[in-house]
Amino acid sequence: MEGYIELPKCTLRYRISGSGPAVVLLHGYLESLTIWEELTMELEPDYTVLAVDLPGHGKSICKEEVIGMDFMADSVSAVMRAVSISKAHLVGHSMGGYASLAFAERYPNWLTGLCLLHSTPNADTHEKRSARMADIKLVKEGKKEQIVENNIPRLFANHNQQKLMGEINHIKSIARKTSESGIVGALNGMAQRPDRNHIIEQALFPVTMIFGKHDNLISMEVAQTLEERHRKARTIYLENSGHMGFIEEPEQTFSAIKSILK
Repeated sequence: MEGYIELPKCTLRYRISGSGPAVVLLHGYLESLTIWEELTMELEPDYTVLAVDLPGHGKSICKEEVIGMDFMADSVSAVMRAVSISKAHLVGHSMGGYASLAFAERYPNWLTGLCLLHSTPNADTHEKRSARMADIKLVKEGKKEQIVENNIPRLFANHNQQKLMGEINHIKSIARKTSESGIVGALNGMAQRPDRNHIIEQALFPVTMIFGKHDNLISMEVAQTLEERHRKARTIYLENSGHMGFIEEPEQTFSAIKSILK
């Protein structure tokens, strides 16, 4: 079932299906809830699956200049209330992982678990923050297409880009539908987010981190440092993936997520 809820600062789209314990899926930057269709089909026989278009993405309209991770977390909580979900396992991809960590900070008692899929609890480096500001400048100059063409292929491991060109073009088509205001708001929000390593350290629920060994955005050095720091968390590596394991290695990714939920 697809639905919408109206909040003071945005309209949110969501999809809910299946039955059983709840799993909430949060997509990444320049994506929408449609990226979860295959994973949803895998999970819905055993779980209630809720996917949300984060503010400013997909069909969730939000024109705030800064769409912070706390704001995204509050938006997700509003959808959960609307569909009567009080406990869930959150799975957040990339930016969705940042929003999930903010959710865990604000609503820890609502979580049965947290999975960071190609995401980290680290704040932006100075270089990454500068890159986000450069992208904001491009958007305001009317060059959104340049951002799509620059960003989307890099999400995939270099050795997968040629054979997955169809999938890359599909993600580009989703990215092109992201509004300029949504892109600017999300970039500002990601750039301003704080370090949230303490959320993993203090978590009273299971935390899992899934990384791709060929990720162009999260180096193996960063992933291994996080694994070493967060020994209490479970760390899984996808052997042939970049930043999009649910597309690059779907069977392995879905199997890992299902094992986490069990």
